[in-house]
Amino acid sequence: MRRLSFLTILGCATAMCTALPAHAQARERTGGPEKGTWGAEASINGGPAGSGGQGGSLIAFVTPTVALTGGLSFSRTSSRGEFIDESNLLFTPGITTVASNVGVRRYGRNGLGLRPIYGGGVLYTVRSVHGARRDNGVGGYAEAGAAWFFNPHVSLGALGGVSALRTDGSWDVRGSVARLTGAVYF
Repeated sequence: MRRLSFLTILGCATAMCTALPAHAQARERTGGPEKGTWGAEASINGGPAGSGGQGGSLIAFVTPTVALTGGLSFSRTSSRGEFIDESNLLFTPGITTVASNVGVRRYGRNGLGLRPIYGGGVLYTVRSVHGARRDNGVGGYAEAGAAWFFNPHVSLGALGGVSALRTDGSWDVRGSVARLTGAVYF
């Protein structure tokens, strides 16, 4: 899991370094992202489903403060055995979760610097328990946090939230602490 996190960070850093020269567009932006700006966001510690792991989203600004988002996140826990005594071994199965989301985000203000973020949307998850049992979940999520816009093309932030999923006739409500995000805007 550490290797995947390192690769995600390396990928974000590479994308940021290549996006910085891309600001030589038809007109120079001096504030934050504008209407029609697209972005790509990578996150560490999961997506809106609160499942941990890594994720990514596409962002499309419809106004300077409102954006549509769509993304995927992936997490996997490995199976392990826990020794209780000579005759018992407690087995914890491995769980793989893939979640997709579509939503709307509102940025608290326009421009550079620290910008509060809040939003929500719909969520669909597929969870496989040790490769055998498969659960599908449908629900919604809400998120809040903040991002620091270094320039019109790069931001780093943290988002936390809550999700409610209906899986196999029951509701599963989860909260996520902070997931770290890095985004580039074109």
